[in-house]
Amino acid sequence: MSLTYANLIQERIEEVVLGEPTIHGQMVMFPLLSEEEGTADYIILDEAIANGCAHVTEIDESGTVPEVKFKNSSDKRIFMMEGEELVGAKQNRTLNLSILAPAEKEITIPVTCVESGRWRTCESERFDTSDRVHYSRGRRKKMESVSENMNFYNRPEANQSEVWKEISSKELRMESFSPTSSMGAIFEKNKGRISDYVKAFTAVENQAGMLVMVGDDIVGLDLFDNKETLKKLMPKLVRSFALDAIELNTSKKYQPRTEDAEDLLKKTATANKSMHPAIGDGKNLRLQSEEVIGGALSLDYQMIHLSVFRNDDLPGSTNYRHARGSRVRRASYRRSHRRREGL
Repeated sequence: MSLTYANLIQERIEEVVLGEPTIHGQMVMFPLLSEEEGTADYIILDEAIANGCAHVTEIDESGTVPEVKFKNSSDKRIFMMEGEELVGAKQNRTLNLSILAPAEKEITIPVTCVESGRWRTCESERFDTSDRVHYSRGRRKKMESVSENMNFYNRPEANQSEVWKEISSKELRMESFSPTSSMGAIFEKNKGRISDYVKAFTAVENQAGMLVMVGDDIVGLDLFDNKETLKKLMPKLVRSFALDAIELNTSKKYQPRTEDAEDLLKKTATANKSMHPAIGDGKNLRLQSEEVIGGALSLDYQMIHLSVFRNDDLPGSTNYRHARGSRVRRASYRRSHRRREGL
């Protein structure tokens, strides 16, 4: 089969071997092993900002929620992972897509706000990176709306009100509130327990990706073009999935479901795919079926990053039942709150 963008993801998945799982708390991680090594020459966002060769600011003095300005002053491309958080400036944002920013250029990148109660500059007009990615459930929902907007309107935008609504619900479910409704505050409250997950899940030899279970459910996967990128970004990804694992609030032990993990790989390979121009260099691919939702970044017929989530709205999944239960708990909470306040 000749390599095209349409079968690029399938061929990459076929190169991957599912490794032995690691279990901690309510989370299971299957390493995705690959002896193939990408050739793309780039540095990751954390390194670029730390080295002073990347500057991220509001689009202008007034700012606009769904876009920020990114300047790459290095002679290499800079890789930014979908879901990574930018903190500072007027409000914290997360990236809507994985992006390869061209060397020595300035681009506008699509983002989504994860701090609804702030629109002012506090410490710096520049954004910095954080040590986390949008938590996995919220990341999946955002990815779905970005894909819909790309496929129908060719705009890589999320449904901002739905993102704020989901974060507000997360605050309530995890009893973690902040004056600005910041997603980061939820992570900070659970920092100690999240740290235990990060220590428990470390990269193994030839690991280029990770496929994760939370509770009884296969949740999703991230796969990179090389092992070094996975090693650098894995702690951020673990924190993302760990927050949802902690939310289960149970001592129940879960066992790996290897057949379901293999099934997610198969569903990823066969999902419907659409191709779009990337922000920056490369091509942006979107995946969608009844079972999965995902996105990928490729360059010169090489997949740089693939992110896929199982559709957790499928009846029968723990997350589906959990989401319904959360709505019941929220209604109960509001009733009790009104009674306490005399409303």
